[in-house]
Amino acid sequence: MAPRPGSLLRVRLLYHYVRLFTRPLLLLLVLLIVGTVGYVVLEDYTFFEGLYMTVISITTVGFSEVRPLSDAGRVFTICLILGGVLFFGLSVNAIIQIIFERGFRGFMEAEILAEKLKKINGHYIVCGGGRMALAICSELEKAGRDFLVIEKNSESPVARLAAERKVAWALLFGDALSEDVLREARIDVARGLFSVLPTDADNLFVVLSARGLNPTIWIETRIAHETTRAKMIQAGANRVISPYHVAGIQMARSMLKPQVDDFIEIFSGDRNYEFEVKIHRLTDGDASVGKSVGTCRYMEQGFSVVALQDVDGTMVYAPPLETTLKAGMSVFLLGKGRS
Repeated sequence: MAPRPGSLLRVRLLYHYVRLFTRPLLLLLVLLIVGTVGYVVLEDYTFFEGLYMTVISITTVGFSEVRPLSDAGRVFTICLILGGVLFFGLSVNAIIQIIFERGFRGFMEAEILAEKLKKINGHYIVCGGGRMALAICSELEKAGRDFLVIEKNSESPVARLAAERKVAWALLFGDALSEDVLREARIDVARGLFSVLPTDADNLFVVLSARGLNPTIWIETRIAHETTRAKMIQAGANRVISPYHVAGIQMARSMLKPQVDDFIEIFSGDRNYEFEVKIHRLTDGDASVGKSVGTCRYMEQGFSVVALQDVDGTMVYAPPLETTLKAGMSVFLLGKGRS
């Protein structure tokens, strides 16, 4: 299994920090060895006495000498003190460099995000950084869609992954309840918004704000209490999902009708089936426009038409073979595909 990019980045970052402290640590080791040996040779100190004199000289603490020094010993001590000053200078430089680099990295990330927000268009906004947001972001990434996350909690699952460089998702730190933050996320040109904040009240406020800032945006939100559904729809949500309700239905279906559940999981992508599911959107000039479902080449390509979405959004499942295809329709296909 190939290592994750985030793991490689952390290893490289650790290696970089170790390199920064290599010179001061090597200098300290040299000073300790040379100083100890020098006092033993010049002043006839024992090993421990030489080490003690070396340490107090390097650190310039000003403790008394073990025994009075000769002129050669004093000159040697002056050199050790200067070496100690150099060691502390290198150490402070390494620490300042790390602090500066971390601050500079944060500054550059903010600048990169600001530059991206200037050009972004037709993207998705995920309000919240919890487990639901994590699943949504993973699916958006698989689909190759542009998206960004609005989150104010640096300890949330999405924020931690971004901080650890395990994902390359655009993260805008801020409160999704603020209209200024939604504007900063370019909600005016966004395609869709997911509001998955912890409470129904917060999600309701985000839905109201988002609908006011962009009347045409598609909004999906979660609810914890079924009584909130009508309010969410009234506030402007296009789709309201109760995770507990959906999970309960899926668990019941999984036990009562496991074959049906397996078929549904083909579409969710949770299992590694050989089937391919895709949506073919018909445009003017498409070879299938004007033909019936039964005369199109989908079967020859290894696909079956399982559903049609009309221009007005109406879904027709298992459409009759004589159904005429029109520009603007979406054709839902299931099959293995043939090259």
